[in-house]
Amino acid sequence: MSGAVPTRQTLRHLRRLCLIDSPTATTAPATTRRRPSLLQCSRPLSTRHPRQAFSTSAICHQQPRAQTQAEGPPETTEQPKEEDATLSASPLDVTNYYTLFPLTLASGPPPRGAFDIPLSHLRREFLRLQSQYHPDKFPPGTASHQKSRALSSLLNNAYKTLSDPLLRARYLLQLNHGIDITHEDNATHAGVTDHSTLLEVMEAQEMLEEATTHDEIETLMRDNVERIRETEKALGEAFEKDDVESAKRECIKLNYWRSLHSALHEWEPGKEVRLVH
Repeated sequence: MSGAVPTRQTLRHLRRLCLIDSPTATTAPATTRRRPSLLQCSRPLSTRHPRQAFSTSAICHQQPRAQTQAEGPPETTEQPKEEDATLSASPLDVTNYYTLFPLTLASGPPPRGAFDIPLSHLRREFLRLQSQYHPDKFPPGTASHQKSRALSSLLNNAYKTLSDPLLRARYLLQLNHGIDITHEDNATHAGVTDHSTLLEVMEAQEMLEEATTHDEIETLMRDNVERIRETEKALGEAFEKDDVESAKRECIKLNYWRSLHSALHEWEPGKEVRLVH
């Protein structure tokens, strides 16, 4: 029995027993205690990551809200400013029809300005203003849309009136002297239509009623065009001299010749003709 050789397994067992009783065994807990300290140091690191991830995600969710709140008010507040700026950038002077077209009619109505108007320039300015104040440029239902509709209608009426010498003359009599020449009033027309004008109108009417061919009508048309031209010239001179009675007389005369002009274009053999003033 004493000469038996211990096996490896027996030696390992004896070594473990020696380690338990040896002084080095007391130092083992120190090494084992250091391990928990490492774990404790790693715990705050592991806890920091979730907090950082949570705060980052919260910031990411808050940034779009801040942007929408910052971007929202300018859209609602700037839109009316743009509409008002468009209408008030070059506001129209609506004092009268002449002030609506300051480029073409800078001198204003006669007697200060001329009666004749350069129609090509007037049309060019009218189209530019209509494009600027067209109602389709503004949102429906807004104050700017209603204002643009009113301005557009005013521009249309002004352009139509000023483009026609007869309508222009009627407008100037109403504007400068408060006279409505179209009103059936004896006081307005008293002494305006002279005897020679009545005779000329009656003679033209008889010639129209007696006409039987288109050649005769064409001759009457040429004669009437010349009457219209002469009357418009006399009408302009009367307004530029501020001669109210002459302006009234020429305005009524021009209305006769315009009526004859329409009757000549509508002529038919045997058709009754009635000229109006």
